[in-house]
Amino acid sequence: MKLTEPLPSLSDVARLLLAIGCQFMESGESARLINDQLSTVAKELGCDSAEIYCQHAAIIVTLRRGNELCVQMGKVGEHGVNLRRSEATRDIVDRIASRELSCAAAQSELDGLGRTIVSYQIWLVCIATGIACSAFGRLLGADWPSFLPIMIATAAGQYIRHSLMVRHHNVFIVNGIVSFVSALIAGEGARLLGSSKLDIATVSAVLLLVPGIAVVNIQKDAIEGKPNLAAARALRVLYLLLFMTIGLLAAQRLVFSSV
Repeated sequence: MKLTEPLPSLSDVARLLLAIGCQFMESGESARLINDQLSTVAKELGCDSAEIYCQHAAIIVTLRRGNELCVQMGKVGEHGVNLRRSEATRDIVDRIASRELSCAAAQSELDGLGRTIVSYQIWLVCIATGIACSAFGRLLGADWPSFLPIMIATAAGQYIRHSLMVRHHNVFIVNGIVSFVSALIAGEGARLLGSSKLDIATVSAVLLLVPGIAVVNIQKDAIEGKPNLAAARALRVLYLLLFMTIGLLAAQRLVFSSV
């Protein structure tokens, strides 16, 4: 059933747009998609024009309706990848566009999105991540004796990362710690089981830390004319890889010193 209500205030529309934009940004979406989705919502809620500026740590919206003008800024949280949250946010946008959801109702759903989205159990995520990195290790040339150590090391690293991130520790420090622990467990485990591919085993165990979606978004943002956001994301990725490399090299030094 389509809704017919008075137009919401520009302040309420801006607050809704910022909430949607932050959800998309924190879920790993590109600036182009965010701009398109927010423009659709703004138009449907009666705005004559909407200007959206996505930065790495904030989103700014400027709305106009007749002689009214509203400018608001919202803070973006930690960037990650969450396809379920992104799909749920897109569903809200689609329902606004089809006039099945009012501004107030959409805001209420967005505010409770974290409680309504079902997440996988952490033990399942750890096991799946371990199997994936072990499989990648085989593709990279790791031998069978290193398969189980890589899986155990990656699962342990994923659990450590989850435990530290829910406590809001620094993401770069977390990357370094997880890289060191995962590579050390994989290297020592592979050595004890007689593997001859210790270097590949240690590298495979830290593949869970590679920010693949972020790298894709950097390319998208650069190509689509968002150089500031692309540069900020690139710097973040660079530091993530730097701390991952430091942890990996420290673990390899310990593993290879005992060979």
